Amino acid sequence: MSKENEDEAKQEEEQLPKFRIRHFLMPVIIILMTFGNVVMSTAETQFAYYAVQKENNISSVLSAPRQSLCEANKSSPLFKQQQKIQSITANWNAYCHLSQSVPVLLMSLMVGSWSDVIGRRAALFIPTFGLMFKSAFFAIGIKLEWNIYTFVIAFFVDGLCGMWISLLASAYSFTADMTNYGKSRLFGVVFVEITLGVGVALGIFTSGYIIKFLGFLYGSVLMVGVGVLLCFLISFLPESIRSTNKITTTTQCEFLKNAVSFYIKESPLRNKYILLAVVFSLQALPNIGRINVYSLYVMNSPFCWNSVLIGLFGGGRSVAQMVVGAALLRPLYKCMSKDAIVVVGSLSAIGYYVLTALATNDIMLFMTPVVGLLLNYPVIVIRSEMSQITARERQGNKYPPVSVDM
Repeated sequence: MSKENEDEAKQEEEQLPKFRIRHFLMPVIIILMTFGNVVMSTAETQFAYYAVQKENNISSVLSAPRQSLCEANKSSPLFKQQQKIQSITANWNAYCHLSQSVPVLLMSLMVGSWSDVIGRRAALFIPTFGLMFKSAFFAIGIKLEWNIYTFVIAFFVDGLCGMWISLLASAYSFTADMTNYGKSRLFGVVFVEITLGVGVALGIFTSGYIIKFLGFLYGSVLMVGVGVLLCFLISFLPESIRSTNKITTTTQCEFLKNAVSFYIKESPLRNKYILLAVVFSLQALPNIGRINVYSLYVMNSPFCWNSVLIGLFGGGRSVAQMVVGAALLRPLYKCMSKDAIVVVGSLSAIGYYVLTALATNDIMLFMTPVVGLLLNYPVIVIRSEMSQITARERQGNKYPPVSVDM
């Protein structure tokens, strides 16, 4: 290493915040917030399915509480009713996520930029409020038996708060603040990915039992409690950037401009940013709304899964792909280039989605996590690569566009 490079590395190391024990609160915050969002995402589709079934006065074949209708015999009148309920629920899902996605496109960019000014800790309160509002709205709406389309309001407010995209942007920016460029940054991103995997797995594993034993009402109340706990933990999290400022109304356009400047402003790295963003989008697009669609998919024939089985399978899949798969990246990194890792991950993703679409029985579905074990590799590598070519003080601006993952 040349003297110039040594000086740069030393300067970079000096800029790192001093590590404290309380920094370990960040993985706990990531796990809890991911847990809350995943439980709500898993439960909302099942609640809508159950609510539509109830509104149409259709009794479940299994006659079990909070159990959705499922009839595999295509000649049965119940099968046609099942298809109608599935169609109504799918439309409801589309309206809800459309109302959520439109504001989140703007807010996720703004919150990421804000975090570079107000700090990562303050930015974490915004998606936490969104989770609390959505959970409280669901609890009240379920108790008062509101029309299911009223819940669109909860999705809209959650979108205004940036949803889990703001969480991911803050988490990855926090990691970038605490690590040096190079391998340290890559494995920092891997650690966040594993932490997210633990949160997703925990949320999906327990969601079925939460629905079974607490029901949709008290399950939503429990998520409000998770939000309160998150506020408490975030308050004790040390800030990872050196200085913070107040946001003024005159700077809002500047924040938005900073968020998109990587892709529109002339610079030597502009084309690389665009290429990485395009590849990331192609990799992440199939994941958007996957939990909700997957729930509908397996709740109906020929699978007819209940909430507990959906949770157990989803949790196992998350552990395989986001924990075991991510942990295998380090040994692979020693014998493969980044380009090769992206290609291998892409092939794994293709196999996973094709097998899921063609599955006709439970065994084929159980094989999908094995085939898709490496599907998150392209996302991890791209996030790491974009972080390494971005200045430390602009990490928050860069991460929101590459935070879509769940």
